[in-house]
Amino acid sequence: MGRTAERVKEEHHVKKWISNWTVAAAQLVFSHTPKALLLVLGLTSMASLLVLGLTPGAAAANDGYPRMEDVDILHYRIQLEIGETGRAIQGETTILAEMLAGGRDVLPLDLGPLTVDRVTVGGRSAVFTHSDHRLSITFEESYAEGDTVTVIVSYGGEPVDGLFIQPNKFGDRSVFADNWPNRARHWFPGVDHPYDKATVEFIVTAPAAYDVVANGRMLETTAVSPERKRTHWKTDAPIPTYCMVIGAARFSIVRPGSWRGIPVSYYLFPGDQDAGTTDFARSTDMLAFYTDLFGPYPYAKLALVQSSTRFGGMENASAIFFSEHSITGTKRNEAVVAHEIVHQWFGDSVTESDWHHLWLSEGFATYFGAVFFEEADGDERFHEMLARSRSRVIDADRRAPAPIFNPGITDLFDLLNAYNYSKGGLVLHMLRGLMGDEAFFEGVRDFYARFRDQTALTRDFQSVMETRFGKDLGWFFDQWIYRAGHPVVDVTWSWDEQRDEVSVSLRQTQPQEPFRMPVTLAFVAGDRQEHRQVELRERSHEFRFKLDEAPGEVVVDPDAWLLMEARIRRGDG
Repeated sequence: MGRTAERVKEEHHVKKWISNWTVAAAQLVFSHTPKALLLVLGLTSMASLLVLGLTPGAAAANDGYPRMEDVDILHYRIQLEIGETGRAIQGETTILAEMLAGGRDVLPLDLGPLTVDRVTVGGRSAVFTHSDHRLSITFEESYAEGDTVTVIVSYGGEPVDGLFIQPNKFGDRSVFADNWPNRARHWFPGVDHPYDKATVEFIVTAPAAYDVVANGRMLETTAVSPERKRTHWKTDAPIPTYCMVIGAARFSIVRPGSWRGIPVSYYLFPGDQDAGTTDFARSTDMLAFYTDLFGPYPYAKLALVQSSTRFGGMENASAIFFSEHSITGTKRNEAVVAHEIVHQWFGDSVTESDWHHLWLSEGFATYFGAVFFEEADGDERFHEMLARSRSRVIDADRRAPAPIFNPGITDLFDLLNAYNYSKGGLVLHMLRGLMGDEAFFEGVRDFYARFRDQTALTRDFQSVMETRFGKDLGWFFDQWIYRAGHPVVDVTWSWDEQRDEVSVSLRQTQPQEPFRMPVTLAFVAGDRQEHRQVELRERSHEFRFKLDEAPGEVVVDPDAWLLMEARIRRGDG
């Protein structure tokens, strides 16, 4: 997801504050909020409990969502009727579920304040209750392990969130889903949490003037009447509910081509067709780059859609939604595009099974979004992005240091922070520096291959990378994921001319316990540099090195692999 984390949180808390307003008034507030976009590694995009010494085993901690370990949702078939005017919808969602154990007599689903007209289970009317965003459906018969159950829910009303029917920036009526993190429940019933992924199909009947885009591949478009048409989309791969979306509007559809059989298309408002075509011009190059880097693209198409999402970009599987205001024709938001395309692999295909492991999605999109520009535009741009990211983490640590994995967070919008984005990306960069390019990128490919179309936790990623590296990485993940803070190192050096020897003292001064890290020291003498590698483990270290000539300067971590602050001074004058 793309967007300044602070901006999204601000809007979220404004929305809670005005919850007694009408929805229209709330949307007016959001539509006039400045669109400062920023991807936390220095890209223009988006989208506390201090835990010290937390072990990876504790990272399995549940984020509080009531999981059903004995039910697996396999498929959603969502039929929607969208009228010519107004904000009301009529829906019928068919859910196919597999029983992983026998004995369940109630199926709880998430559903917001819509009116439920009828529920059937196995073709028979079922008893249900619906309150507090929970639809509880009673099973009249007993199901055994391995049985599949078909549940159909018919409903209607005006969604208060999640599906927005409103004018776009040109004043034309449009319909867009915007689900993250758990707002899909406001327009269709389901398990509104990423732990249970499913395939989905949408059958949308809408005004004939609208083009409808959704996840997966388009199966057909049928004229229902001169004024209305029905569009059918379906996915082949399971995705989380927060990525299940539709968009319906008057679009100009640009089809620049395909790559290895994957069609690429842009759905743009007609007034922004030229600007959007310019902004999205490198999307096919990004698709090619990431497929070579990670492995096969997981979906049937790549559609880039101008929309009313509240985020700068939203990674909906195979149908990425971008803020209508981010389309400028200046390419200034190209990094948003890269970030969201990375999410197709990490976030959509490999999905965190617990919200507190969001860095597996956002940290990956942040870092690998920058890696595209390392390859395409060179090291300078890449390192500028890393430097801005370090600044964000350092600023956040100075305010209120917290770990990436932070089970103290209960408001999911508070997960949109510098730690899951910027620090998560920097953790991957440091892991790359530790493992070396070959082992690191092969490990990332292994992770994708192992967990494609599934869910994962941090410990799963750690295990895959340890296997590829051949060494234990528990210490690395413990200090960078489960502990707060970053190293702050005071460096003092001096030159002994009699011995041709440099002495270097390094002392970690951060309030947290010492970090373990390999550090490169560069001793600069004119145009020449001599490098020495050391490893820090304790609060203080002293090192002595023979050098060919006296250095005029000492540089710590000259290739900028580490998240750290180094204060360097010469101690002999």
